Amino acid sequence: MARDLEEYLRPGLDSTPFCPGCGHGILMNLILRAIDELKLSMDEMLFVSGIGCAAWIPSPHFNADTLHTLHGRAIAFATGAKMFNPKLNVMVISGDGDLTSIGGNHLIHAARRNIDLSVICANNMIYGMTGGQVASTSPLGALTSTTMDGNIYRPFDLCKLVLGAGA
Repeated sequence: MARDLEEYLRPGLDSTPFCPGCGHGILMNLILRAIDELKLSMDEMLFVSGIGCAAWIPSPHFNADTLHTLHGRAIAFATGAKMFNPKLNVMVISGDGDLTSIGGNHLIHAARRNIDLSVICANNMIYGMTGGQVASTSPLGALTSTTMDGNIYRPFDLCKLVLGAGA
């Protein structure tokens, strides 16, 4: 039987802002299940997010310290927090547009520095919150609001990107 995860959520929140059919609620559940299985203390966690739908996963929902930051700068803020307190468990949760397009340089250098951040990327392969524009993770040929004839650029393979940078 699945364990009740309500202790990890802020009291008084009855719903999420996610659209019907969106996978972010499922991702939120999976993150909390992993925290529970690893027996991590929410008192020793900091959740950092940027801009976009996925950024609403930790804040305001998680009953822990959360930091909602500028577009593309979640990893930069998380790096500062981790350097200030190396014992803190720091998890970045954001979308592909925020983490890899706008914040791509921070992602690469965080992987290169390997400073013990957990980065969860909710990759929907577009800029979802702003109208479905092409992103750095959009598949080749993808039709988006800004690529009516199909995306002409190869998408980033995020796993290979961070592994190549040293993660």
